[in-house]
Amino acid sequence: MTIRIVVADDHALFRSGLRALLERESDFEIVGEAASGPETVKAVAQHEPDILILDLSMPGGMAGAQVAEAVLEHQPELGVVVLTMHEDEYYLKQLLRIGAQAFLLKKSDAEEMVQAIRAVSRGSVYVDPSLTHLLVPSFVGKPAKKQKRPGMLGLLTKREVEVCGELALGHTNVEVGEKLFISERTVETHRTNIMNKLELKNRAELVRFAIENGLLNLG
Repeated sequence: MTIRIVVADDHALFRSGLRALLERESDFEIVGEAASGPETVKAVAQHEPDILILDLSMPGGMAGAQVAEAVLEHQPELGVVVLTMHEDEYYLKQLLRIGAQAFLLKKSDAEEMVQAIRAVSRGSVYVDPSLTHLLVPSFVGKPAKKQKRPGMLGLLTKREVEVCGELALGHTNVEVGEKLFISERTVETHRTNIMNKLELKNRAELVRFAIENGLLNLG
């Protein structure tokens, strides 16, 4: 199955190098490029890719977070891989809440980029090891001050809460089943119930809910 990708970065040389790198993978296809925020929104609407590689610092009057929010509103299943030059805690957490699923420093090596794209294409979350300390600790075990779905956590059973947390960390149904000692089919049943009860449309919304309600367990 081909993974269709749009690359958004304001430096043509960087886009060219990234294209050359990614096209080495037989199942990767670069279907579009963009050099600004508005161009990115247009390219995603035109090409409907599976993955958007998005530079956090984009010109054109739209910040990276605004671009991510705009494209995910119209294509909720889009996988967003965020690139950044700096370890910026505020913007990375903001993008995670919006629904971006992978975060890489621009200095990351080629292997990490490929791993991130493949992880996101499977619906998982991928974080550059250098950024983990910024994205995870303050979320773990701490409900957000402002919850978009107040009281919704109480709709889930104890087991559904456990499954929700594991799925939010990017684990497959099989992996969740092995960890919780239940069958893959049971995990899928719990997942369906979770999505229906919370009125979630995709994994990005599930990840956001888990973060907002302190369900991530990295221990």
